[in-house]
Parts: sequence; C-alpha cells; structure tokens
Amino acid sequence: MTDLPADVETHCRQLAAQRQWPPETEAAFRVSVAWYRALDEGSEPRRYFEYVDHEGLVDAGARWLFEAVIVNHETVAIKQIELDSSGVVRRYWWRYLEDDAGGLADQVLDGAEPGLKPVTRSAFYALWKSSIDE
Repeated sequence: MTDLPADVETHCRQLAAQRQWPPETEAAFRVSVAWYRALDEGSEPRRYFEYVDHEGLVDAGARWLFEAVIVNHETVAIKQIELDSSGVVRRYWWRYLEDDAGGLADQVLDGAEPGLKPVTRSAFYALWKSSIDE
C-alpha cells in the first residue's frame, strides 16, 4: 500500500472500478504513481521539451510539453501537457497519471525524435499553470 493523498487515492479507485482491474493491477498502478511522485519530488535537474504534430500522425497541430528527469541514463517524463488541435488542455503527472483521453508518456523521451525540441522551464510552466482548473 502506498501513502497517497485522498484525491489521488480516489482517482486510482475510480480507474480501477471503471476498468475492472483485478487487485494486483490496481496495486501495481499505485506503485507506478508512487514512483512518479518520488521522481517529481526529487532534486534531479529538470529538462523541458515540446513536440508538435506537424504531420498529423496523431492530431495535426496538437502539442505536447514535457518536464523530464534522467533515470538510468534515460529521459523520463514526469509531467506532461497535451494541447489538442481543438484547444483542449490536459495535464498528466503523478497526481493524475491517466484518464480515458490519455496519460503521462510511458516511453522514454528520445532527443533524436524528429519534432522533439527543448523548451524553457518558463514556457512549460506558463501553460501548466494556465491549465489549472481547480
């Protein structure tokens, strides 16, 4: 069992019920949430990236911004902003790892990926903070 805030526990329970996860899947999900939390609360240097879907591979014009840390020589996203072509903004991180629309990147970020480019911390957080609906 992990020590997660009540809102995060509620979201985990809702996902588990909606997706009819067996108890071991729900427990594994909570472990993943705790792992991302530890990375987010850690002191590792942050890197920031943006990917724009210019080719329409997923959603032409959509943007994804990432805050990432290095884990075992790989770049792991710990926060993600998705801005779809219709203007809808979604935020994913340890407090809200996924929903029916998407989720935090589950693959390492590859700096050689065409279209993935570095951005500033301020560019990332300007959009992150503007998308808070609480």
